Amino acid sequence: MAAALLACLLLTGCSGATGGARVSVTTPAGDSAESVGITTYAQGQRPQLPAVSGATLDGSNLALSSLQSHVVVLNVWASWCEPCRTESPALAKVAKQTAALGVRFVGIDEQDRADSARSFAASAGASYPHLIDPDGTMLASLRLVPRAGIPSTLVLDGTGLVAARIIGPVDGRTLESLVRTIVAQAATKGTD
Repeated sequence: MAAALLACLLLTGCSGATGGARVSVTTPAGDSAESVGITTYAQGQRPQLPAVSGATLDGSNLALSSLQSHVVVLNVWASWCEPCRTESPALAKVAKQTAALGVRFVGIDEQDRADSARSFAASAGASYPHLIDPDGTMLASLRLVPRAGIPSTLVLDGTGLVAARIIGPVDGRTLESLVRTIVAQAATKGTD
């Protein structure tokens, strides 16, 4: 079923064809970007991302490594992506609700025009930084995310490892619950 949903998502290219369907997988054997929905990774089995850094929509530079002591929500989006229009305001709300917990949000804007991207982020209330990826190189380096899987979200634990991956759109309640769980895990690990 997950492979069929992914094929549909890839063929329709960000049309929301998954209809919000979720397939939950916990630490799958032989993990690949083919698991549509939410994938969580147990501590000790969390994948590492390559170095992610670059220019942002506001003209500054950002390296994800500078946020390593925080839980980070890394969301891949584009202004031309219809499911992103629904998802982005929910992400902006969760970013505000979890900021006091030390959670940081970062967007990766895919193959977009800068003016369209800035307007989109502002209308969604997504005031966090957004890396720009005009040619898809950054997305291609994130092997846990399919190249056509927009929107997709990675949640990094406080050590910079991937604690969860979401392929397709996510609603605010689901994301907030997932983020709070990862924050609690990070706090527990810090007290061990």
